[in-house]
Amino acid sequence: MRQIIIALLLMGCLHTVALAQTRAAAAPIKPCSLLTRELVDKASAGSNQSIDAAAPKEVQLGATGSACDWGDIILQIDPFTPARLEELRKTDGKNWETVPGVGDAAYFHNVRDTLAELFVRVGARTFGLVITIPVGSTAAAFKPNVITVANAIVPKLR
Repeated sequence: MRQIIIALLLMGCLHTVALAQTRAAAAPIKPCSLLTRELVDKASAGSNQSIDAAAPKEVQLGATGSACDWGDIILQIDPFTPARLEELRKTDGKNWETVPGVGDAAYFHNVRDTLAELFVRVGARTFGLVITIPVGSTAAAFKPNVITVANAIVPKLR
């Protein structure tokens, strides 16, 4: 009985340490420091002139998230937990396409060819890229651009 109690106490201590490390690893990041002009150019539907006119703006998302809004692109850092990302994907799974090779898990979402969204899990963090699709184009046409940008951001969050 004593060994069981000691084992349970040790597991509780290890769990607390693991949670503390996860929280420390999820320190706030300035998303506009990750979204460079070069990445915006790669993903954007807008002209260089419209990108130049739109200065990047950081926005707080809830208690722990933040975003960089730059022209027709938004980069969200920690918009929700990895568990919540999985819930969202499962709830509306038919509209979320798994994208292999991006982060630890990635899902592409076409919002009626008006927005292309890619949500990525990297360890204990998540990020989302949202790109406004110009009239006459499709989210599928922008999917390779979104993936390129995501692959450039993933190593910065590891």
